[in-house]
Amino acid sequence: MSETLTGDERGVILDCPACGTANRLVYGKLDARGRCGGCKGELPRVSLPVVVESEAAFGALSRESALPVVIDFWAPWCGPCRMMAPEFAAAARMAAGEMLFVKVNTDEQPEVAAPFRIQGIPAFVVLRGGRVAGQASGARSAAQLLAWVRSV
Repeated sequence: MSETLTGDERGVILDCPACGTANRLVYGKLDARGRCGGCKGELPRVSLPVVVESEAAFGALSRESALPVVIDFWAPWCGPCRMMAPEFAAAARMAAGEMLFVKVNTDEQPEVAAPFRIQGIPAFVVLRGGRVAGQASGARSAAQLLAWVRSV
């Protein structure tokens, strides 16, 4: 099982746990339960971090998400970022259906990070309705991350 999901300009790609069919869940309906296009079974809530690989995909996600978006700005060479990854994934599992967790590699997507003026990583931004609700930096536990997100 992958530790992340892929997001593009149209939504998140989620494999059905029952039949394996890839399903696209549009960002604007992530607060509702989806059904598999193959077996028609109910799909689980998004409980893994979503990796967006383009500025266009990030723009669509941030504008259209029905859920608050928690962004982890990171880089593969960053030790604290690597230590934070399992905590970020744990927070995503704990808040499935309540928030959408997104990972942005600052080395590969500097144009996504630039508007947020990221000074150090790991850095976190919370978007609600497409607007910045909070911004912080530094590694923390899943529980600490969720407490901060819920406070902003």
